[in-house]
Order: sequence, then C-alpha cells, then structure tokens
Amino acid sequence: MPLQDNPVSAEATEASAVSRVDPGCLPAWEVDDLPPPRPLRARNLLALIGPGLVLAGGSIGTGEWVMGPQTAARYQGAMMWIVLVSIIAQVVLNTEVMRYTLCTGEPIMTGFLRTKPGPRFWVLFYLLLDVGGWWPAQAGLAAQILVVAVQGLTPQDTINPDTVRQLSYVVFVICGVLVLFGGKVYNMLQIVLGGKFLVTLFYMLFCCIFFVSLDTWLRIWGGVFDPTRLPRDASGATTIDWSLIAALAGFSGVGGMGNVMASNFVREKGWGMGGKVGAIPSAFGGHKIELSHIGTMCRGGEETRQRFRGWFRYLLVDQYLVWAFGSLVGMMLPCLLGAQYLRVESLQTGDQWRWAAALAQDFGAVQGEIFRTLTLLCGLIILIPGQFYAVDVTARRWTDAVWSGSARARRLDSRKVKHLYYLFAGGYVAWGVSAYTFFPNLSATTMMVIAGNVANLALAATIFHTLYVNRRFLPSEVQPSRGKQFALILFLRRDVRTRR
Repeated sequence: MPLQDNPVSAEATEASAVSRVDPGCLPAWEVDDLPPPRPLRARNLLALIGPGLVLAGGSIGTGEWVMGPQTAARYQGAMMWIVLVSIIAQVVLNTEVMRYTLCTGEPIMTGFLRTKPGPRFWVLFYLLLDVGGWWPAQAGLAAQILVVAVQGLTPQDTINPDTVRQLSYVVFVICGVLVLFGGKVYNMLQIVLGGKFLVTLFYMLFCCIFFVSLDTWLRIWGGVFDPTRLPRDASGATTIDWSLIAALAGFSGVGGMGNVMASNFVREKGWGMGGKVGAIPSAFGGHKIELSHIGTMCRGGEETRQRFRGWFRYLLVDQYLVWAFGSLVGMMLPCLLGAQYLRVESLQTGDQWRWAAALAQDFGAVQGEIFRTLTLLCGLIILIPGQFYAVDVTARRWTDAVWSGSARARRLDSRKVKHLYYLFAGGYVAWGVSAYTFFPNLSATTMMVIAGNVANLALAATIFHTLYVNRRFLPSEVQPSRGKQFALILFLRRDVRTRR
C-alpha cells in the first residue's frame, strides 16, 4: 500500500532538512515552527516599539552632545551628509543581524562563533576590536556638566580636573548599579532609554523651533543632503579635521559593535524564535527567567516564508520609523543649536575638561540662565543613561558570547546566566574605574574621540561576518536578498573611506 502524505511526515522531513545543515563550531539547534506574528495594525503599534527605541535612546550620547554640535559649529553644514549616510547604512545592517535572531533565537554574536576557526578565536578577535570603545567617556562628560552646574562656572572660570575625575567615579558606579533591577534587564533599558529619548527630543525640538534661525535650519539640513559641500578656510582651501569627522561617523547612529545588539534586543523582546529561548534576568526581580544556551532554528518551507515576512514588517517599522528617524533627529537637533550658538574659538582653544557643558553655557549666555540650566540638565539626561546603556551592552555582548561559545558555560543551569552577566558588568565597571585611576590626564573628551575612531574597525568586521552567517546557516526561504548584500558592501566601502 503506498504511503500517503500527512502533516507529521512533512514536518519530520522539514526537521530532517534543517538538522542536516552544518551547525558549524557549536552544537546544533533545536528545530521548531516560526511563531506567527500578530497582524501589523495601528492598535498593535505600541507593541512594536522595542529594539528600535532602545537603540535610539542608547545611540543619543557623546556624538550627539559633543561631536555633532562641534562639527556643525565649525563647518556650518559641510560634511553633515556623513550622518545621513551612516544612519541609512546602519539600518540595513541592523535589520540583517535581526534577521538571524528572528530565525534562530540566537544573537548574531553566537552566529559568528559558529564559523571557523571557532569560538575561542572569534571571542578574542572581537574582544580586541571592542575594547577600544570601553572608555567610560559618558560618565566623565556627565561629571563635567555636574561640576559646571553645581559650582556655577562661567566659560571664563577655571574647572578643576581632579574634581571632575573624582565625580566621574561616582557617576560611573551608579550607572553600574542601575543594571541590577528590572525583571529582565531589557525592561529597565526600555524604560530608561525610552524616557531619555522622548525628553531629549521634545526639549531640543522646542529650543530649535523658537531659538534657531531659519537660515541655520536651511544651512545645516542642506548639508545633510549635499555631499559636494566642503569646509574651506579664508583662502578657499579645503580644511577638514579627519579625526573629528571619523569620530562623527563612528558616533552617528550606533557604530562599532553596537549594531550587533539589535539582534540581542530581538531575543529579549521575544520576537520570532526569540520567544522560545528566554532572556537575561536582572539580579532583583528576575528569578524565574531563564535563557537557553543554544537557539531554536525555524523550519523551512512556504509557511515559514510567509510568517517571516510578517515578522520582518515589524523590523521595518521598528528600525526605519523608530530607530533611523529617531537617530537622525536626535543628532541634528543638537547640531542646529551648536551651529547657532556654540563658539568655534572655544572648541579649538578651550579646556577639554568642560566641553560637555560648552553648548549649554553658550546657549544660556544668549537666551538666559533658565536655558543654561535646562540644557545642562538635558545633557545629564543624555549622558548618564548613555553610560548605563554602555555598561549593559558590553556585559550583554560578552555574556551571550561565552554563554553559547564556552563548553563549560553550556553546562550551567539556564537560570544562572545572570551570574555571568553581572560578572562581565562588574569587570567593565572595574575597567572604567581603572581608566580614571591610571590615566588621570586623559579627559573624557579625548576618550570619546579615541572610541569614535576605533568604532569603525569593529563595524567593518561585523558587516562581512553577518553576510556570511546569514547565507550559510539560515534556510533559503529567509536568507537576505542580493540587494541587501550589496547594500552592506556599500556600507563597508563608506566606512573605509571615512576612516581614510
């Protein structure tokens, strides 16, 4: 009697096909169906706000508050197109690293570890690329603002570097303590960074609408869309501070290894196969949350293709409407204020231990003490949560890498991941304290420039690796198109040219 088709045998065939895919240098995935997404409707839009908002809130920091306004004040719109190109390119990369997690439940970093020559090599490789961005610059910049605000310093007063450095310790340790709370650590991130993003957006928008001239709006936004405009001196010669421009490119959007965190947040949000693996629990309030060591691969087939398209629409809303738009506006609003009020001569000859307060002081000198105080407060709202975010994503990145990549870690109970997370968070805090202690003459401003220039190196590596991982491991029905691959290569070429 001939065999008849039935759903069970078809399912078994699909599972067998996935199991034959070489899992690389880590254990094979479990296999399951890709969950169906909720319909993309207006009433579900609030549920879609997640990774993009966290990334947008995390990305508004040193670049937006210091590097962007400096560039706008010095060049008056020239070279601002780099911001737009960087953000557009990064949104393509973000959706590609998120693709891997939608289909496997694993962060893209785990996908990297599956490739030859193996986890040990890639952990060391990316650790060396990542460490250049570990400088605790945002806590130091927040300390500059606090000293200026509490002591009531004017631009002509002298600031004490020792006072700034001592206060930097306090701010940095507080940011480390914040990650202890919230059930899932991601929940605390979404609250803190979402609030930061909205407060900053509305305050800066108010200031720019009422206190920035139409001519400045047209000049700065015109530079965003005009790559032919170059900064020139009085003689007409092109003058570009490439270290400043490279740092601006590195801090526009996310940059460095920060983009890979988009995939981690998909898992924490529970989208796609991320809902089958768990999340990183906080130290207090997350006792029942677990995290699998290895992800769960979705089956192939036409049904998976259709469901994936539904999930990918979530990513398009999250990344293009929330993250890309928010990151661009979050960068451009401080740039408008900087172009209108920031004194260029103070940027070139001023004290680097007070640069984080320069925009607020120069704006307040024209518009009054109330706006000086409010803008200093806005700087704190940007920088302190930004440092908290840096503590989290650094610990999260390496927790995920070791949790899946180490055979010893894979033997741990799935509820023990928070111990590993807080071990890395504690190590990062120890590194930051050491940086303030052993590099006493290194201002937070200099730390920021170093980190921004180094960020582009890690970014180039993640582009190639993401392309390879998605083409090798994912079922053919959910692999990226050739157009997406071409866009990522263009991103790499832009990154290399900027660093030159």
